[in-house]
Amino acid sequence: MAKVKKGRIYALILAAAMTVTQFGIQAETSAVSSFNYGEALQKSILFYEAQRSGAISTSSIPTRLTWRGDSQLTDGKKEGIDLTGGWVDAGDNIKFGITCAYSAGLLAFGAIQYKDAYVESGQMKWLQNQLRWINDYFIKCHTEPNVFWAQVGMTAMDHNNWMPIEVTHIVNDRTAIKLDKQNPGTEVAMDTAAAMAAASMVFRSSDPEYADKLVTHAKQLYEFGDTYRGKFSDVINKTDPQGAAAYTSHSGYNDELVWGSIWLYKALEAQKAGSGSGYLSKAKEYYNGIGKEANQAVHKYKWAHCWDDQSFGSYVLMSQIEPSNTEYLQDAERWLNWWTVGGTEHNADGTKIAYTPGGHAKLDSWGSFRYASTTALFAFAYSDNLTDASKKARYHDFAVKQINYIMGDNPRKASYIVGFGDNYPQHPHHRTAHSSWGQTMNLPSEHRHILYGALVGSPTAADGFNDSVDDYVSNEVAIDYNAGITGALARMYDEFGGKPISDSSFPLPDKPYSEKDEFPVFANTYFNGTSGTQFTLTVENRSAWPARPKNNLKLRYFFTLDAKDISDVSIKSLKWSKVSGPTVWDEANKIYYFTIDLSGEDIYPGYGWEVGGPEVDFTVSSASNQWDVTNDWSYKNWDKTYISGTRSYAPNFVVYEGDSFKRLAGNEPEGGASTLAETILTPVYPDGKSYFDISQAYCTAKVKLTDASSNPLEGMQIQWSAKDSNPGFDILHRSSSTDSEGIAAVDLVVPLPAVIEDYDATIDSYITASFAGNENMQSSSADGKVYGEIHTGFEQGDVNSDGSVDAIDFAVLKKYLLDNTVQINFNAADMNIDGEIDSIDYALLKKKLLN
Repeated sequence: MAKVKKGRIYALILAAAMTVTQFGIQAETSAVSSFNYGEALQKSILFYEAQRSGAISTSSIPTRLTWRGDSQLTDGKKEGIDLTGGWVDAGDNIKFGITCAYSAGLLAFGAIQYKDAYVESGQMKWLQNQLRWINDYFIKCHTEPNVFWAQVGMTAMDHNNWMPIEVTHIVNDRTAIKLDKQNPGTEVAMDTAAAMAAASMVFRSSDPEYADKLVTHAKQLYEFGDTYRGKFSDVINKTDPQGAAAYTSHSGYNDELVWGSIWLYKALEAQKAGSGSGYLSKAKEYYNGIGKEANQAVHKYKWAHCWDDQSFGSYVLMSQIEPSNTEYLQDAERWLNWWTVGGTEHNADGTKIAYTPGGHAKLDSWGSFRYASTTALFAFAYSDNLTDASKKARYHDFAVKQINYIMGDNPRKASYIVGFGDNYPQHPHHRTAHSSWGQTMNLPSEHRHILYGALVGSPTAADGFNDSVDDYVSNEVAIDYNAGITGALARMYDEFGGKPISDSSFPLPDKPYSEKDEFPVFANTYFNGTSGTQFTLTVENRSAWPARPKNNLKLRYFFTLDAKDISDVSIKSLKWSKVSGPTVWDEANKIYYFTIDLSGEDIYPGYGWEVGGPEVDFTVSSASNQWDVTNDWSYKNWDKTYISGTRSYAPNFVVYEGDSFKRLAGNEPEGGASTLAETILTPVYPDGKSYFDISQAYCTAKVKLTDASSNPLEGMQIQWSAKDSNPGFDILHRSSSTDSEGIAAVDLVVPLPAVIEDYDATIDSYITASFAGNENMQSSSADGKVYGEIHTGFEQGDVNSDGSVDAIDFAVLKKYLLDNTVQINFNAADMNIDGEIDSIDYALLKKKLLN
C-alpha cells in the first residue's frame, strides 16, 4: 500500500500550486479545499446499503437507511436453496453475479491500497460491513465446488415493473441461473474468486477465520473457472436473453483469468508468505492472452477497467508486483497516457481520449463517470509508486481533476454524487429511491428518498446534464459505478482530508412524509340518500419508509346512528371484501363503525397503473330511511385537492393492519377505547446477565415489546430515544422494527471524552420506545435498562503499541509527523480524539510524559 498523507500542510501547498498539465496552466487543485472528501467517501459506501437485498431487519449488519426494508426473501426458494442477500445491480432489482463480483473486488482493492484512509476516516467498519454482506451472499451462491448461482431475477420482467425492491417478489420472476461444469461461466467464477480473495485481505487482521473461509471459496471458484471455461453470457442467454444482452462478455475471459490469478496470489501470500507463487505463474502465463489494440502489436489501451474488461487494472497490479518488468510498466503507462496526454510513448498511436470543455475525460455516452473515476483510482495507485516526477504528477493530477469534476469543479458547479455538495441530481434512475406506487416514473413527480452517495452516469459532451429519472444514460446509478470512485475518494481523503459525518447523526435526513403519504384512502359515492349510501374507495399502499406489502389490511367506516336502533343499519360488500358490524365506538354519542376486511389481498406499491391498491365498493343501508351521511365521521373533511381520479382523499377512513388493528393511517373519532392502550417493554439480556455488554464504545441492546396480555407486538416500527437528558450514550440508529417474537434491537454508541484519563467507563441509563404512526401507543412508551463498561484496549500515548508510554513513543510520533515513514497506533496517537495526528497531539504527549 502506498502511504501518501503528509499532513494538512501538503494540501495547502498543493492548493496554491501552479502546474502545467494537459488542461493548460491552472491552479491544479483550486477546488480541493472546498470539498469534504471524508463525507463523500462515507456517502459513497452508504450507497451500497440502498442496494442491499435480503433480510435487513434481522441481520447483524446494520443499515443506516430507514427507508430500506427486507426484500426478495424468496430468492432461491423454487430452486431449493437460500439465495437471499447480495446487492441488486442498479436502478433495477436484479442480482447480476458479474457486477456484484466486479464491484466487490474493486471496493476491496481500494480498501487494501488505502487502508489507512479508511481506518482514519472511520469508514473501514462500514466498508467491511458491505463486503461481508456481499461475500456472505457469494458463499450462499457457491453451493458446490463446481457450482455457482450467477444471477437471480429475469431482466425483461424486472425492467417492465417500476416498483421498489421490497415488493418485487410479488410480481417479478425471481428465477436463478446456475453455472456448472456443463454451463461454465469463467468470467463470473474468476471475478468472484478475485473478489473473495481480495476481501480476505481486508478481513485478514480483524477476522482471520472469516478471511480463511473466503480464501477456501476463492480457490475452489478459481479452479472451477480455470478448468471449465466458457463465456458466462452464453449461459445467461439460455434463460434470460435480455440479461445476456445487458451484460455480454465482449472481451472474453482472458482478462478475468489474469485478474483472478493476481488476487489469488496476493491473498495466499497474505495468508502465508510464499504460498501464492503458483498463482503468480498463472497470472504471467495468462497475461500473454490479453488482447491487442486494433491494428497494433501492443496490448489494448483505449478503454477502461470495467466489469467486462479487467486487463487495465491487471497492468497496474502486475507492475506493482514486479516493478522491474518493463512490459507491465509500458502497458500501464500506455493506457494511462491515452487517458491523459496521448502521445506515441511505448508504441502508442498518438491518440488520446476525448475531453469535455470542462475537463471530464469522457470515454462513452453511457456511464462515463464510472470509467473516469475508476481510471483515477488506478492512476493514483500507479503514480504513488513512481519516482519519475513528471509522470507522477501527470497521473496524479489527472486523477485529482477527474474526481473534483465529479464533486463540483465543473462548468455547472454541480455535484454528480447524490446527496453530496451543491446542486446534486434529484432524479436518479432508481426504483426504490423514486418509490412510485403506480408503476410509472412520473408518479410521484419528485423522488421520495435521497439516494445518498450514488454516482450518476454521464454529462453531455458539452458538460451539460439531464436530471431526469427516465434518462438512464445520464442518470443511471449502479454498484459498479460507485466501486472505483469509493477507492479514489479514500485516496483523496488521505491527501486532502475532510471530516465524515458523525455516526451518531445517522440516519441522514430523508424526504418528509405523513401518514396519508403511505396508506391513503380515496373515496366517492355512486348513490347517496336517506336509504343509504353506496361508497367506492381506492385503498392504496403507497408505503415508502420502507415500502412494505400488506395482505391483512382492514378499514373502518365511522358513522353516527340516525335511527332509534342500531339494527336499522346494515352493510353489504359488492365485491370480494368481507364486512362486519356495526360495532359501538362511543355509545353516548351514538358513534359506531363498520369494518371492511381486505385480508388475503396483496396490496403493495405498484399494485396497478397509477394506483397502489384495489377498488373497494360497499353499501350502507337504513331500513327506515333515516340515514344522513353528512354527520358521519368518516364522511367529513374529504379533500378534493388531493385526488385520485374523481375520488377525494378521505382522512377519516381509518386503515388498520392485522387482527390487532394496528392503525396505519386515518383519524379515529374521540371516545373510543384504544385497541392497544398498554405496551410493555422488557430487556432481553444475554444469557446469564442482567445488563448489556458495552465494549469499544458500542452496544446492541435488545428489548421485547408486548401488549398488556403478553402478546408480542410483531412488525412494529419503533422510534428510540434516551429518557435521561445526559444518558451517557448516543443512539446510532433511531428506528428499528420488532420481529415475530416482538423483539427489536437498538444500537448505542458511547462518545469518548476529548482526552481519555480513565480507560474504563460505565453507563447506567434508560432507552425509551415510541411507536411510529400510532398515536394510541405514544403514551405507552416504556423503559429498558442499559448497563455496561467500555474498555478502550489501549493507553493514550502508546504510539508504538508496546504497552507503555515513554520516550520511544515521543520519538516515533515525531518521526511520523516529519516524514510519515513509520507505522503507528493511530487511535493511541490521537491524543485529543479529533481524528487528526498533528502538532497538538505531539504537545499533549509531551505534557503527559513530563507530568
